[in-house]
Amino acid sequence: MRTISTLLTLLTIPLFARAHFQLTYPPSRGPNEQTQSTSPCGGLNTPSTTRTPWSVAGGQLKFEAGHDEANTAVYLALGNNPTKDDFTITLADQFKQIGLGTFCWSELPVPDGTQGIRDGANATIQVVQAGHTGGGLYNCADITFVSSSPQGVSACSNSSGVTVEPVSKSDGDEHGGHGSNSSASSSPSSATASATSKPNGGSANAVGGIVLVGAGIMAVVGVGLCS
Repeated sequence: MRTISTLLTLLTIPLFARAHFQLTYPPSRGPNEQTQSTSPCGGLNTPSTTRTPWSVAGGQLKFEAGHDEANTAVYLALGNNPTKDDFTITLADQFKQIGLGTFCWSELPVPDGTQGIRDGANATIQVVQAGHTGGGLYNCADITFVSSSPQGVSACSNSSGVTVEPVSKSDGDEHGGHGSNSSASSSPSSATASATSKPNGGSANAVGGIVLVGAGIMAVVGVGLCS
C-alpha cells in the first residue's frame, strides 16, 4: 500500500503543476505554482517592481491555459497594492475557455465610464479560473495606464483549437456578480472562435461551478482504482 501511495504522490505532483495556468501578458507577478489557489493573486501579495504600460482604452491580455476547459473571468483593481475586495471592475465576464495553449485578447477594453482610469494611474489585473474542486485559481499582473498604445506589442491570436463558449446558466448562476461593470463583454482573439463571452455573473474570488478533470488526472484516478 505504501508503494502505491508513493506512486500516486509522484504522479500527481507534475499533473497538478501542468494544470495551473500562466498569465504571460501583461507578465504575472511571478511564479506561484504552489499557491495559485490562494486569493488574491495566487498568493503573491507584493506588486511587481516593474509595471507593464497598458492603454487607458484597454490592452492585450494573454495566458497559457493549463486546463482543456475552464470557467474564466478577468477583473481590474485600481491603486498601488489592491486587496481582495478591490477587484470590482469586470474586464471580461465569466466565460468558458476551451482547449490547451495560448488564449488572448489583442485588445481587452476597459468598460466605458470607469472612474479613475487616467494616464499614470496604477492598477492590477486579476485572471480567475475554476479550480479542481470548484475553487479558484488566481494570477495577477500589475500595470500602469498610459494615454497612448504601448510600442512593440503586436496583435495576438489563440492557439489552434482554443476557443471560447458562454457559461451555461447552471454553471454561472450559483455565484453572484462581483464586478461594478458586470455588463461588460469581450471577444478573445481566435482564428476558430466566433462566440463572444457573455455576461453571466461570476465572482472575483471564485469562478466556477464545474470540477475540472483533465486526462492526466483521470489517469491518476485509474491507478488508484486498480490498486
